Amino acid sequence: MKVERACLATALTQRRHSGENCFSLFFEGTLQAKPGQFAMVWIPGLDEIPMSLSHIQGDEIGITVKVVGEATEALCSLKKGDRVRIRGPFGRGFDLNGKNPIIVAGGVGAAPLLPLAKRLAEETARPTIIIGAKTKKELVLIDEFKDLGLDTLIASDDGSIGYHGTASGLLSETLEDRADFDAIYCCGPEPMIQSVARTAEKWSIWGQAALERLMKCGVGICGSCAINEKLVCRDGPVFDFAELKQLPEFGRIKRDAAGRARPRLE
Repeated sequence: MKVERACLATALTQRRHSGENCFSLFFEGTLQAKPGQFAMVWIPGLDEIPMSLSHIQGDEIGITVKVVGEATEALCSLKKGDRVRIRGPFGRGFDLNGKNPIIVAGGVGAAPLLPLAKRLAEETARPTIIIGAKTKKELVLIDEFKDLGLDTLIASDDGSIGYHGTASGLLSETLEDRADFDAIYCCGPEPMIQSVARTAEKWSIWGQAALERLMKCGVGICGSCAINEKLVCRDGPVFDFAELKQLPEFGRIKRDAAGRARPRLE
């Protein structure tokens, strides 16, 4: 099957604050992308990094970036009119399943789930949203999810807002109260995804997760995003929970910048 990708030299049109040290950046142009796919963003003179697409409708490309290093700091420091190059879309996106889905977002993992929530709502599904973070300040894209008019539940590890606990803990409590959910989607830290996948298995609910792994090339050449025999950039970043269960490295092993396997300690 032919994959339609674009390579755009484009300029920043606007920047919005989306959480603590987190910004949504919008660029001229469009990508024919599915929710869950990603793009490679090149900052001239510095680096090229993978970014989830948080806004894929209209005539702008939107990414949501948390400052964690030199490249992300440079991205978030761009001014209107500054130029970058964007390649994509890459990877496997979410499948649209279920009449009554629930979406679980952890931290900046909310980014690829926002366009999914919009698309599901357009397809007449009414997804319930769970958004979690360590603290109220670190919630990402919370206002944009609320603006969709969907049921939005909030969790914070420190209890500063909403449910006192993790997003996966709130998922478990929500499923105890309601038995009609038929699909679960999630993105966030890998231990959170692992917990959500176990909960989905307990309740026999189909689900998918978008994984966050170190990527360099985006097209399955360098191997830095390997998880067992799978490459997250090519075979994912979206995987069914059943697929993840067959990967012993999931939740246990991560890879460093040289592609070497290291135990996951968090």
